[in-house]
Amino acid sequence: MCITKVTSNWRSAASIILGVSKCFVTNDYHFSACKTTRRVLMLKRGETAKFMPNTMVFPGGVVDKTDSKMGEEFRIAAVRELFEESGVLLTKNGWQTSANNAEMTNLKSEIVNDASKFQKLETSISVDKLIEWTTFVTPANYPRRFLTKFYLVLIDEEPAIDLCTSEMSEYSWIDPKECVDEAYTGKYALPPPQVYELTRLSQIKDWEYCEKYGNTKKPICPQPIKTIGEKMITNCFPGDHLYIDENCFQQPLRHLSADRATVSPTLPTHRVTYFSEPLYGKVRIYQHLLKPADIAAFHQFETHSKDLL
Repeated sequence: MCITKVTSNWRSAASIILGVSKCFVTNDYHFSACKTTRRVLMLKRGETAKFMPNTMVFPGGVVDKTDSKMGEEFRIAAVRELFEESGVLLTKNGWQTSANNAEMTNLKSEIVNDASKFQKLETSISVDKLIEWTTFVTPANYPRRFLTKFYLVLIDEEPAIDLCTSEMSEYSWIDPKECVDEAYTGKYALPPPQVYELTRLSQIKDWEYCEKYGNTKKPICPQPIKTIGEKMITNCFPGDHLYIDENCFQQPLRHLSADRATVSPTLPTHRVTYFSEPLYGKVRIYQHLLKPADIAAFHQFETHSKDLL
């Protein structure tokens, strides 16, 4: 087995999965409720981004030292980054958008350049709608690591987006399953955490009850394995038979033979696999035969394990 060096430290970050549970439409005669859209906001990082360039991600970014002055720093950072990157501001009365609003657009530009300027909105913003969803730590073999808290926010219509083009190149409102399926065909690169979270979100029948599905008991720090002689990467999650519990956040990249790395239908498995070329190619999720403690800690949902069992 070959191992590589690790990056011991990480920065704090926060991200928001912004989902639309219901929408409203107008016509020439009346204003009425319509179908549930169940779409989420996805942003594509620019090619010059320092972390995960050219990938589809949720809005989010690094916690700033001034965020804690306004409240719980991760929640404030999540709301601030959503505003910076998309122009959507979560407020006590719901939400606002800087799209077609010159005053808010100017303020957004100020905040992008100086996060402390977000304090100007302290009396307007709200973090009450944020549902704690999960926490991911970047694998130890990455040179830039983050401990990222993900939050889920459900709103009732799709705001116009004022994209921060210095960080992102495009955006889309998309059904979670459709996003995962399109990424699998190679239309765009979707990192494993996004695939994992979109897949389980897509399987929750009623988003009004999303709060009970949050993975909040254990952070997930994927432990990477490269299959020798292949372009296959495995990210082992807690509960997988190859996951190392001791010093679990600092495990280096391991190189294992195909017979050791291949998914077994008879062993506890909790992992994501993908090809390194093209980037995050053919991401697949496996989750089966977990021990009771891990079943209690992580939302159980349908994965590619169904093809094995």
